[in-house]
Amino acid sequence: MSTSHSPLVPTRVWDLPTRLFHWLLVLAVIGLVITGNVGGNAMVWHARLGVGVGCLLVFRLVWGVVGGRWSRFASFVRSPAALLRYVRGVSEAHEYVHVGHNPLGALSVLALLTVLLVQVSSGLVADDEIAFTGPLISWVSGATSSMLLHP
Repeated sequence: MSTSHSPLVPTRVWDLPTRLFHWLLVLAVIGLVITGNVGGNAMVWHARLGVGVGCLLVFRLVWGVVGGRWSRFASFVRSPAALLRYVRGVSEAHEYVHVGHNPLGALSVLALLTVLLVQVSSGLVADDEIAFTGPLISWVSGATSSMLLHP
């Protein structure tokens, strides 16, 4: 009994803008961790990197709607019911994804984007009461800023 298999064809899943987003985000987050721990004069770079991450996130949210096929959220974000079927191992045949993120991976992508959006938003209104204030500090009360910085 012989089985006929078609040859594997490489498929580029993520387009150049998505790949650049991934690597720029990695570098920026590493820079944020370093500058946040160093403090002092490094906070100027921390703020710049934070704004950069905010710009990257806005880009990714827009690109997730209008970008290439595999970059669109609609290509990998599934319904809660489909996610549960995937976790239970009983996905329906039409739900099988050949490339890209599986339903659980998509959930982790959304979680990461959410956490980073919260971090950037809190940094924009942060006030350490020593040397650093976020560029949007005037939009919130001192109590709100303090709560975001020291939850």
